[in-house]
Formats: sequence, C-alpha cells, structure tokens
Amino acid sequence: MREPKSVTDLLTYRLLRLSNTLGLYSNRRYRKQFNVTLPEWRVLSIIALHETTTARDISRALATDKAWVGLTVEKLVQHGLVQRATDKRDLRRALVSLTRPGKEVHDAIMANARRRQKRLLGALPPGTAETLVACLDSLQAEADRMLAELDEAQPPKA
Repeated sequence: MREPKSVTDLLTYRLLRLSNTLGLYSNRRYRKQFNVTLPEWRVLSIIALHETTTARDISRALATDKAWVGLTVEKLVQHGLVQRATDKRDLRRALVSLTRPGKEVHDAIMANARRRQKRLLGALPPGTAETLVACLDSLQAEADRMLAELDEAQPPKA
C-alpha cells in the first residue's frame, strides 16, 4: 500500500468521511420519517439491544459521554419512546427501557437500516462483504488496544 500523501489518504479520514456521510443520511431520513435524530436512534438501539439498561452502560457501548447520553435519554422519555425506573437493587441507578411506541420506532428504523446495509454491501465486489466486516472487526480490536495503551500510559490523577 502506498504512503499517504495527504490527510485525505489516511484510513482514519476515509472511515470518518464515510461514517459522517452515512450519519447525515440517517439523521435526515430518521428525523423526517420517524421524528428521531441520529443520536436518539443510537441510544434507542442500545436500549433495544439490552432491553433494560443504564445511561452508564449506554455511554460505554457507544464510547461516548454519559452526560450526553443522559440528555438524549431525557428527550426520548419526553417523546414517550423510553421509560425510566429506579433500580430496586440499587436505588441510585435509573434503568431505562423502550416503551411500546419506542419499540415500534426502533423496529421500523432497524428495518430501514437493514435495507441500507444490504444496499451498501451490494456495492462491493461479490464475496468481499464478509472480508470487509472481518477487517472492520480487526481494526476495531486494534483501535481498542491503542486506546487502552494510551490510558495505561496516563499518570494517575491526584
């Protein structure tokens, strides 16, 4: 593989651009069709995956800020898509789960996302989709290791 000549040749730039383009598409489509923003969809999808979870677990799954997740959950509660309940085992924790309308919105968006994925993977040469997914898994694992190394190198906070 050739040496990158500019920032636009870097893998991180190309992945970010692809992610941003798909994010713009999703945000516009989901907002128009379902009145849900892309960040709200991301939180909904993690809640649906776990059925009942916490803002902390959502922020870990999305590798994002817990305060941002909390604000997004609050919007989803206001829209009637998510419900919050106190954890009976730990009264300090709030558990979130989808409401019936939240599940319906999740399922409709997920069907849309599956169609989009099929279209995107269909743009690849035959037989390469599985290789791409395996390569993305490898890249994510290496990126996770890089982040862990960086975290280990940080001096403890006083």
